Amino acid sequence: MPVDSLLEQVGARIERYRIARRIKQEDLARQAGISSRTLRRLEAGGNGTLDTVARVLRALDMDDRLLALVPDATVSPLDPRSDRKQPRQRVRNSVSVSEQPWQWGDEDGA
Repeated sequence: MPVDSLLEQVGARIERYRIARRIKQEDLARQAGISSRTLRRLEAGGNGTLDTVARVLRALDMDDRLLALVPDATVSPLDPRSDRKQPRQRVRNSVSVSEQPWQWGDEDGA
């Protein structure tokens, strides 16, 4: 799905949620600490910052849902270190694999 479509859906959901709670755009914008124009643009699916989305969700008392966007990566069944409570600190380049396909006799260094 294109990013533009995702932004439109997020904006429409925020608008529906605001209307369901019977909150005027101006009031929500004031509670969120943003301009009414910024809220209108967000609800229309325009570009908004993460800060703007967080402020609006907080004003709607939905800021806990923001953390659900990105799951916690500290516990992973694929990472044996997650059992030891040692999360990864950085990403290293993987071991480079030869560009040439393997052939019999390569293991001898021939």
